[in-house]
Amino acid sequence: MRRMLFAVGVVFLFAPAVLGQGITGFTGGALYASYYGSLAPGDVIGFRFTVSAPYTVASLGVYNADADGLTSAHQVGIWDGTQTLIASVTVDPLTGTPIGDWTYASITPVTLMPGQTYTAGAAYTSDDGDSYISGASAVTTDPVVTWLNAVYPTAGDLGFVYPGLDSAPTSGGRFGPNFTDEVVPVELQSFTIE
Repeated sequence: MRRMLFAVGVVFLFAPAVLGQGITGFTGGALYASYYGSLAPGDVIGFRFTVSAPYTVASLGVYNADADGLTSAHQVGIWDGTQTLIASVTVDPLTGTPIGDWTYASITPVTLMPGQTYTAGAAYTSDDGDSYISGASAVTTDPVVTWLNAVYPTAGDLGFVYPGLDSAPTSGGRFGPNFTDEVVPVELQSFTIE
């Protein structure tokens, strides 16, 4: 009997410097901990957007550019035009993947279609140690993504629910949530087969 030895080492898959992020950057704005100053279950803030071509979202993220990076777990989601949650994940600072100013977690991919308005939102509490940017003076997006306006919840302490109120487009964005069209990097495990 012949014995065969196979060894597979640890393989790391690294993301490119910039994934296909929905929001690629912004300028200006100030850090806010939560919209209403709410403790748990918190407030959902974010933005409405459209896509000009089918766009498959594979990861959701939350803003992490505070001085300490992301310190708490945050629920992040995308709602469709009927206010139905079509994708969500909890992004954790211990298991999420930091890429630029956001930390991401993979989801079961969902394809967004032109002709609909979508809402991206992330939940924040005033004591979670993290902040989002509000009142940015300019935003850049993936060429397929069009940012429309910022959103916020209809009342404080609603938790992870559809943010039902719109800010005027001239008021700048609320940048906490984000998304990518690629899966964030993962580490594969090593094993030996004898």
